[in-house]
Amino acid sequence: MRFLSLYNSSLITRWSGQMRVAIVGGGITGMSAADTLSARGVEVTIFEQEDVLGGLAGSFLVNGVRLERFYHHLFTSDTAMVDLIYRLGLRDEFEWLPTNNSYYAGRTYRLSTPLDLLRFTRISFLERIRLGILYLRSTSLGDWQPLEKLTARDWLIHQVGEHVYSAVWEPLIRAKFGSYADDISAVWIWNKLKLRGSSRGKGQEERLGYLRGGFGQALEAWEAELRSRGVRIETGTPVEEIRSAGGSVTGVVTRLGAETFDHVLVTTAPQILLRIAPTLPPDYRTRLGQIEYLANVCLVMEVDRKLSDTYWLNIGVQEMPFTGIIEHTNMQNPEMYGGVHLAYISRYLAHTEPAYQKTGDELLAEYTPHLARIYRGFDPSWVRRTWAWRERYTQPVIGLNYSQLLPPPETPIANLWLADMAQVYPQDRGMNYAVISGRQAGERILKRANLE
Repeated sequence: MRFLSLYNSSLITRWSGQMRVAIVGGGITGMSAADTLSARGVEVTIFEQEDVLGGLAGSFLVNGVRLERFYHHLFTSDTAMVDLIYRLGLRDEFEWLPTNNSYYAGRTYRLSTPLDLLRFTRISFLERIRLGILYLRSTSLGDWQPLEKLTARDWLIHQVGEHVYSAVWEPLIRAKFGSYADDISAVWIWNKLKLRGSSRGKGQEERLGYLRGGFGQALEAWEAELRSRGVRIETGTPVEEIRSAGGSVTGVVTRLGAETFDHVLVTTAPQILLRIAPTLPPDYRTRLGQIEYLANVCLVMEVDRKLSDTYWLNIGVQEMPFTGIIEHTNMQNPEMYGGVHLAYISRYLAHTEPAYQKTGDELLAEYTPHLARIYRGFDPSWVRRTWAWRERYTQPVIGLNYSQLLPPPETPIANLWLADMAQVYPQDRGMNYAVISGRQAGERILKRANLE
């Protein structure tokens, strides 16, 4: 059943103007903005450098079934993305699933429920109680602004003590943020704790949402809906330059030539905006340049057996070169993918590191000694195929007083807008906040044009 919404074609409100909007980037943020604008009859063009839409949520095929290049799931608080999936007629394919998390630090500790935490012998019983209280406090914290002035390190030590920090949190934060680890804001770690806590069911097990057959189905249905409204989608077409005159945006230049637009919305990382908008004033360029991103390289393995019973394994050993192992087929049935098992190995790093350019087989060779420590008897012969997916702009580095660094949605060039994952703060990146961010960006443009 296809659910009615304000965005269904029969309910679209048309207007008599000819406002044209260019959207730079066809990820979920760009698609959401195009959705909002086209629902009001605005003429929208999406320019996407990749051959398909979706950005970080893009998929590839494994034995004929879509699988995200980078692991994806939804938390129970991710209502915007869930509503979209329902609206696109995919309610019957969406499911909430119990999952389990573990922590590796020389051995694997299951950490999915409060009872698991009580059994976490890496720290003392009193420390386990304090850690549990931290989770509870994080889900109910209303005012996060004071956390902006604290590093994650200082806040966690204050909450649970130095030993718990060094034994549990420090390896995780350093594995993800590397040289930035000591400067990461407490806001970032608070948000992670809050998300995990909010997704626990009645039995206190974590429940995560997944679209059976891959989120690519939703993106494909969404793209078809946008096209049916007249949204023009140019894939394989990066924007080379954003032009302006008299302090106002005038259009863009692509391989297709120069085109005029009334508004331009950039949904990529700020560094890309810097590259393609040469007329931005120096002080604004400096501000954007201070926002730093980590890259990610994600190894996807097709394995002939399950590695463990864990869905998400956090790695708490600093010398291991990856941050987590996500066994996708411990959440989804392997039979959906032809009976094979699928696991992601995620690694955050600087894009200048050699590992960023390694092939799947090269990453597997590097990771094999570590995988053999985690999974007894692991042998690369278990792995049938590998894929290595990489993305330059993945994780914004959230430092102290980040809200003061955050650029406003409208740039100093009139009608040139920015909406990217660095701006969803204090939330962290994800499909849900991309939907919200794109919708809000579209609404701002409509308000400017008096088309609310």
